[in-house]
Amino acid sequence: MIQNKKKVIWITGGGTGIGKELAKKFSDRNFNVVISGRRIEKLNEVKKYSPKTIFPIRLDVTNPKKCKDVSRIIMGKFGFIDIIILNAATYSPGSLDVMKPREIKKILDINILGPIYCFAPVLENMKKESKGHLVFMSSPAGFRGLPGAGIYGVTKSALTFLAETLKIEYDKFKIKVQVIHPGFVKTAMTDKNNFEMPFLMTAEKAAEIITQKLFSNTFEISFPKKLIIPMKIMNLLPSSIYFFLIKYFVKQKKNG
Repeated sequence: MIQNKKKVIWITGGGTGIGKELAKKFSDRNFNVVISGRRIEKLNEVKKYSPKTIFPIRLDVTNPKKCKDVSRIIMGKFGFIDIIILNAATYSPGSLDVMKPREIKKILDINILGPIYCFAPVLENMKKESKGHLVFMSSPAGFRGLPGAGIYGVTKSALTFLAETLKIEYDKFKIKVQVIHPGFVKTAMTDKNNFEMPFLMTAEKAAEIITQKLFSNTFEISFPKKLIIPMKIMNLLPSSIYFFLIKYFVKQKKNG
């Protein structure tokens, strides 16, 4: 049975980190908030924040059938999904030459195929209604090749490319597409890093920035500026200069 007409948001990877904090923010905005993830106990913990507006569903985004089933369950319950935040991701730092093929495939499946499996079953409904909002959680690690970014950077670069493509293709259907490039945010994923992370912020602060920007007309949500602006400038450099600078900084770090 379709419930009331409150707006509905589906957040993948909603049990921890930025996804968890976004669920709280949208619950405060009186949305019906569906959160999905592999660990139901984590999702249930988030539900305690607002039992009447947060709805947990266990989901492994690498399973296309399960993703389709979950999208149908949500639409069956609420009628329409106004916003999908494709936040589920995994991260394994390190060089590509030390990663096992099975580990690489897992990251590709979760970070690239997972978002596609989730939004694809909902697109026809959005096209039919001439509305909807797709949000991709990418990363500045995908701006340009970086040592140590490994396959994670590759997947985030692909996700940004995908968001840009969909923005062009789905404007005519009045489907809003945005991509998020957050800097270093204190989460279980960034806890894996063994280096000092500049401008590290809390997941709550990141969610606050994202929630505000989602209702703007900007395509790209990137923060903090102190990190993003230098990276954007590096992105504009000719390849020869960029590679020289990256190698120089890596050498300086090793010598330091």
